[in-house]
Order: sequence, then C-alpha cells, then structure tokens
Amino acid sequence: MEIENVFRNANDRIAGKAAELAWHDPIPFLCECSDSRCFGRLELTLDEYGSVRAHSEQYLMKPGHQLSGGFVLEQDERLAVAEKLYAEHES
Repeated sequence: MEIENVFRNANDRIAGKAAELAWHDPIPFLCECSDSRCFGRLELTLDEYGSVRAHSEQYLMKPGHQLSGGFVLEQDERLAVAEKLYAEHES
C-alpha cells in the first residue's frame, strides 16, 4: 500500500471518530503526501474533509508537499488538494 493511502485511511478513521463525538472545532488531520517521513498536520472541519473525500482520487496535503503520480488541483496557505493521475491496483 502506498504511504499516502496509509495516511488517508488514518484520516478516514479520525473523521469517523470526530463525527461520532460530534466534534465541531477544526480537526487535526494528517498530510497525505508521498513522503513517509512527513507528519504534517492540517486543521479542517468535517465538512471541508468531506468535500475532498467526495472525490475518491483526491488527497489532502500541506502546501508545497508532493503526491507521487499526482498533481495539485488547488492550494492556499492552509492546505493543498491533489489528484492522482493513475490508480495502482493492489492484488
């Protein structure tokens, strides 16, 4: 499994727990870039997180970080949203 998918799965669990607890403050999510040494944190609401997750090929990252096999769709001083150019299939 690619590292960005490991972080993405962790973020899905964070979002699930935040929803379960009805947490309304910005929630700390992990950067989903391709750097296995990155422990960047992004602060998002559940609505912001959900809008990115509505597109299965999109990943959340710290601004300036890279996604292997992807390109940045949008970026501001707080976060970047990237999209995979290809999807690797695991067997």
